[in-house]
Amino acid sequence: MIWYLRVFGVFVLVFAVVIFRQSETKVERTWDVTNKPDQVQKILYESFQPKSFRSPVVGETWESKVMGETVKSTTTLANAQSPEFQIATEGFKHYRILKESYRLETIQNGVRIHGTWEAETNPNTLSKLLFLFFSDADLNHIADGKQKLF
Repeated sequence: MIWYLRVFGVFVLVFAVVIFRQSETKVERTWDVTNKPDQVQKILYESFQPKSFRSPVVGETWESKVMGETVKSTTTLANAQSPEFQIATEGFKHYRILKESYRLETIQNGVRIHGTWEAETNPNTLSKLLFLFFSDADLNHIADGKQKLF
């Protein structure tokens, strides 16, 4: 009987360490589309801020709905020379911040999109537990949604 308690204790200890050590996760994807770079950038930006007819401006803040929650989004990086931008979203119940970065590369028949999605968890135990099991699935869900735009 004591061996069962020891094995269970080791399991609980390892599980607790895994929960408290994980604080961020990242998903990267690359896909090709046949649109022009300015059209691609407009479509990606409109997925954050519908009916916006311009490129993102650094420091711009707006409210949007992501994964069913109303959150505050901010453009944290925009590069005029090469089409790339990053939008950071805050205000989720269990995520501290969600960053989405896009870099567009012109190829022969269109545009190659390099997307990066990063999430950081809130410091409480429940958020870290949910983050352990669902963070990659949430990021993959967002990435799939962006790929379906084209």
